[in-house]
Amino acid sequence: HCTTAAHHAAAATIAHRSNDGSTPPRFFPPSSAAPGEWQTTPSCPPAGGILLHWQDVAPFGIKTSSQFRSTPPPALTSLRYARDFREVKAVGAAASTVRPERLTTVARFYNASLAAAVWNSVARQLAVAKRTSLSYNARAFALLNMAISDGLVSSIETKYHYRLWRPETAIREGDIDSNPATKPDETFVPLITAPCFPSYPSAHASGSYAGQRVIERLFGWVQRPLVLSTPALPGVTLTYTDLASITEDIDNARIYGGIHFRFDQRAGRRQGRAVGDYVIEHHLRRIHGWHVRGEGR
Repeated sequence: HCTTAAHHAAAATIAHRSNDGSTPPRFFPPSSAAPGEWQTTPSCPPAGGILLHWQDVAPFGIKTSSQFRSTPPPALTSLRYARDFREVKAVGAAASTVRPERLTTVARFYNASLAAAVWNSVARQLAVAKRTSLSYNARAFALLNMAISDGLVSSIETKYHYRLWRPETAIREGDIDSNPATKPDETFVPLITAPCFPSYPSAHASGSYAGQRVIERLFGWVQRPLVLSTPALPGVTLTYTDLASITEDIDNARIYGGIHFRFDQRAGRRQGRAVGDYVIEHHLRRIHGWHVRGEGR
């Protein structure tokens, strides 16, 4: 009976999402070369920026894709922008001599393993360790993936609202941003290839912090070994003992990979946490007798 009910629930969900805005694809051809405006990068198709339509995807839990839009990025002339510019320029270049070897591995790992893969793996390990029930796990994974998806939809909406250039464009054109503290490097190439859409905020951060927030709320304080791996990098594993260390590595991965500014990550963190909290507070709320910390364990 449980299997039949699950199949019916899955079929109903798929039918409900059949016109959710995730198709057909739309692209963004840059219309301006002004300082700060996003320009295509090597991963882009001829049509331009990808996932433009994703800002119109119906969210699972939040009201609209713009509900948690990030505040504007720092001005190109600001000290904050210059500080974060210099950081990614130094540590994010493919040829950087100051990037630690571990963070090179971390950057490549999180380039190959995105938010949904990371946080579903974490949740599975915690569910096994805490021996939570099938019903608890079903609710937990539903909330987790609702939050991750809505975090990514929110991120894309913000990205195309502000259309901020990627570090590789900014660094090569550092002489046109009216900031004397940003020196250009026309030879800059990032360690990893930037996704083909604007920089601000980090989508990996928005999705990851949304997922982290849900796991924190459902599984409580985590202090146990968590092992992450990906088929894309055989033999590479990352081991953590708490959730904050994972998101810290994800933030560093995007900066040391050369594809994000530090302020991109911070904006994604704020956005993701807000999305995660909203999903927890407004959806699949526990019925009488359910305990958020793993049914009383």
